[in-house]
Amino acid sequence: MAEANTKINFDTLIGVVENHANKYESALNDLQKSASDGVNEDSTGTFGISAATVATTEVQVTQSLTEMASGIAKNAADHTKGLGRKISGG
Repeated sequence: MAEANTKINFDTLIGVVENHANKYESALNDLQKSASDGVNEDSTGTFGISAATVATTEVQVTQSLTEMASGIAKNAADHTKGLGRKISGG
C-alpha cells in the first residue's frame, strides 16, 4: 500500500477557499442583479424567471463548493493540529 502524502500547503488551501468565496459573492451579486433588472422607478416591472433560476442555481452550486472547500481546509487544519499533539505528547 502506498504511503499517503501528508504535506499540507495552507496557502494553497486559503487560496482555494478565497477563490470559491469570490465566486459565491459574484453569484449572489448576479442573483441580485437578475431580480432588480426589470424594476422601474415606480417599483413595477417584469421579473425574468429564467435568469433568476439560472442565478439561483449558480448561487446554490457555488455555495456548496465554498462549503466543501472550507470543510477540506478545516479538516486539514484539524489533522495538522492532531499531529502536533502527537509530537508534543499532549
